[in-house]
Amino acid sequence: MGLIKAALTAASNTLADEWLEYIYCPRMEDDVLMRKGTPKKGGSNTKGTDNIITNGSKIVVGEDQFLIVVSDGKIVDFTAEAGRYTFDKGTEPSMFYGGFGKGLIDTFKKFGERFTTGGVPSHEQRVYFVNTRLIKGNKFGTTTPIPFRDSEFGMTVDIRCYGEYVMQITDPLAFYHTYGGNIESDYVIDDSFKDTFLADFMQALQPALAKVAMQKISYDMLPGAVTEISAAVRECLQDTWGSQGINVERVSIASATPTEESAEMIKSAQGDRLYAMNPAMQGARANAAASEAIKTAAGNENGAMTGFMGVGMLNQGGAMFGANMSQDSQMKTGLDSMNVAGGGIKEPEVKPEGVKCPNCGATITGNFCMECGTKRPEESKEKFCPECGEKVSDDAKFCINCGSKLQ
Repeated sequence: MGLIKAALTAASNTLADEWLEYIYCPRMEDDVLMRKGTPKKGGSNTKGTDNIITNGSKIVVGEDQFLIVVSDGKIVDFTAEAGRYTFDKGTEPSMFYGGFGKGLIDTFKKFGERFTTGGVPSHEQRVYFVNTRLIKGNKFGTTTPIPFRDSEFGMTVDIRCYGEYVMQITDPLAFYHTYGGNIESDYVIDDSFKDTFLADFMQALQPALAKVAMQKISYDMLPGAVTEISAAVRECLQDTWGSQGINVERVSIASATPTEESAEMIKSAQGDRLYAMNPAMQGARANAAASEAIKTAAGNENGAMTGFMGVGMLNQGGAMFGANMSQDSQMKTGLDSMNVAGGGIKEPEVKPEGVKCPNCGATITGNFCMECGTKRPEESKEKFCPECGEKVSDDAKFCINCGSKLQ
């Protein structure tokens, strides 16, 4: 029982006159996935039933159509090549797989059944036309945020996204076995079909995006990563849709938006990165923090002194981050010049370990006092108080220890 290619002579609108019986399927609408072919009687052949194909019947297969011949519920032949065929009950299946590849033969062996009737009609024969065009317009959107590991910031953000996917029946034999059965007219994309496939798609989307994240694609680049997302979703749906003869051809994400919490995390991370790359902005940030500390201290009558001491520490930190980085760069340039001119490496001068703060008496090891924020006094020649022996600066008028006037 098989199909034999017929001569391409008669036009489709004259088949009823030239052939005793023919089966022809007009172009199917976009929402029709499969349609049962109905024999049209012509000439003197006006008897018979719709579910019995007369031996010698002619069948026309159009572009983007896949023909399946079924006898008593079993697939007995098929063709993926457009053209005109003669149905012959006394031959072996022809199985024209066309551009679908030899994989259809394996599906036929799994779901079909080879047998020859020897010209004796079986109880029932049917033909089905499967729509192999791209099925577009399948919208999707996340109802709850999806966690996405963003490679740019090295953190997980929650995103909402929406878009569209395109699917196609790539193994019509497996599709017929799963969904077709013995339908009486059309198998259409109804609400039930859409809901089932959308649920499958959304279940595969999250692990697919995890695979995409491993390719170092950030969340804001997802709308442009069509190839990567399509391949990842296709892989995640292989065990479900793939076994049913359906394939995801394209997945397009129109928008990927982080939640409010994730957006704040991203904004903070961007700010930290910007400050880390710009020493001048580090100093500005420290000054801003100092200004805020002053306001806080001014409003705290019990902790004003503590607040101002903290301001001094912030000032020191800001100066060390901002100005001193520039000084370090200048010092390095000067050292490099001396090394070249002198023919050797000269170590930079090292300041003493610490000097006494002229204001509070604490030891200053940096540029400012850690206790009160007073600037470190300039280095001078050693000078001591004649009354108490305390070391004082060269230009001091009074001893900071005993208050004695200095000459």
